[in-house]
Amino acid sequence: MAKSILTEYRLELATLLTLLFAFLTIASIIGVVYMKMVDGEVIFNLPDPISFLGSFLNPLGTWVDWIAVGAPIGLIVCAWWLYDFVKKTRELADLIDTPSKAKFVRNMDDIEYLAWSLPQRFEDKVIAKKKEFKL
Repeated sequence: MAKSILTEYRLELATLLTLLFAFLTIASIIGVVYMKMVDGEVIFNLPDPISFLGSFLNPLGTWVDWIAVGAPIGLIVCAWWLYDFVKKTRELADLIDTPSKAKFVRNMDDIEYLAWSLPQRFEDKVIAKKKEFKL
């Protein structure tokens, strides 16, 4: 059975979303700091070095306040998702790269769980290692 798209492309999605939410967090916080209301209209008085953000912030208007709340939450969630992926791949690599068949068999439950929770290519590595040990 094929794995879900969120499992197969977890590294790519987590990286992309982490970068997107990092940009949104920075831009929205800058927007909140430099936002002014003039006659019911939102104006962003940005300094020259960051004036390029004005074209991004102007269409958002007062929604910048809400993005400044939501974007850091999304950043934390996606950064954790990325960290969890990297942690699991390193842990699986440490468990697979053992010359001892006994140690491999002892850790088989952890290895199979990690391979199940990671993309198919990691499960294929586990299958190859099982064949190497004739399991």
